[in-house]
Amino acid sequence: MTPLSEEKWRPVLQECIVYDLLFKALMADKEKIGEAGLKLRYGPTLEKLSLLAEKQHHHFRRELGKLGCKILTRENRGGFYVVQCKVRGFIQEAIYWGEMLQSECEVRLLKLIGQENQL
Repeated sequence: MTPLSEEKWRPVLQECIVYDLLFKALMADKEKIGEAGLKLRYGPTLEKLSLLAEKQHHHFRRELGKLGCKILTRENRGGFYVVQCKVRGFIQEAIYWGEMLQSECEVRLLKLIGQENQL
């Protein structure tokens, strides 16, 4: 068996990683806002946005599974985010620049805010 073409699984992996990081960031922000006494005002909005981000993360993780890809490890290494995954039996590594992921999270957040406003 040969490894799956990178052009198929890598974009799905990136979306999965971005939405996972966005979900975690929103949950951390929700906790900080609660500590600052702003929970009643902003808490529900952050809760909705984090649920939407989590839903997207799970969607892309399922898509990865359909492609025969499973995330094994993720870690921060000096400004980079390194993800190791198994793609149809072959170990692959994806390295993302932290600032790029942050920018992508901001783009996805704006998209989720638009979705949330339509609900």
